[in-house]
Amino acid sequence: MRKLFLLFLPLFAASCGQVKQQAPAPEPVNVMSFNIRYDNLEDSLDNWQYRKDRAANAIRFYDVDILGTQEVLHNQLEDLKQRLPEYGVIGVGREDGKEKGEYSALWYKKDRFNLLDSGYFWLSETPEVAGSKGW
Repeated sequence: MRKLFLLFLPLFAASCGQVKQQAPAPEPVNVMSFNIRYDNLEDSLDNWQYRKDRAANAIRFYDVDILGTQEVLHNQLEDLKQRLPEYGVIGVGREDGKEKGEYSALWYKKDRFNLLDSGYFWLSETPEVAGSKGW
């Protein structure tokens, strides 16, 4: 009986260990690129005033987590910020590094991501100079 007990004791002890749980599957990240097209008064019915709500609705429809936008002017950026308060945004105007010129802004869902740092540079011999070009 003692031999039988000694045989089953290690098996019993091993079966009392914790079952290794698998880590939950990572949540997918929806990424989208969206050329907003700059605000041009000569666009008639394609003017920004007719597109701004549709643009915001498209971003929501696709449940975008990270969004890259192109050709965004400052007034368009402000319109989208007003319509998409759940997003944080980083970007500057390409001409002065502030508000002048087109933005290539990055947007992110604030409930999924925390902005730790950001910065800007221009593809040129002087990347820290706003509006500089290398070609």
